[in-house]
Amino acid sequence: MQYDNLFLGEEMRTYYIFNVNKEMSILTKDSPYMLFKSFESIYLADKSDLYMASNLYEQLASKFNKNILNQKIVKEYKDNQHYIYTKDHHNYYNRYKDETCNLTVKNSYIICSANNSKLELLKKLNGYNLFACDFENKDYFWLDEIYC
Repeated sequence: MQYDNLFLGEEMRTYYIFNVNKEMSILTKDSPYMLFKSFESIYLADKSDLYMASNLYEQLASKFNKNILNQKIVKEYKDNQHYIYTKDHHNYYNRYKDETCNLTVKNSYIICSANNSKLELLKKLNGYNLFACDFENKDYFWLDEIYC
């Protein structure tokens, strides 16, 4: 059973999460607006701009190893009664805390639908410079800043 869209109390927001290169994370840590705008230009690129968007992505971010990342998340949450995993899809639904987080791991980014910005399934990931972008609502943040 998947928990997609089960929580009806709040609007689900979609976050695209990128593993920002170390050098770029140092440069943009205190002023992430330009990083957001760069990722937004990649997100909005059409087919004619695909080559340029791909080059920009490679300057900003590193790809994920899907297998390792999936295993890391499963290891952290496998005993959690609110967690379900099916090939590259992680679902966390805690009706007692009104938390919903649906996560899909891709090679270039993670896509996460959640009813808040806590992004429970990413809370314990170390070793990545994770930057979340909600392009629809023009919202962005470093994940490590919300877990401090």
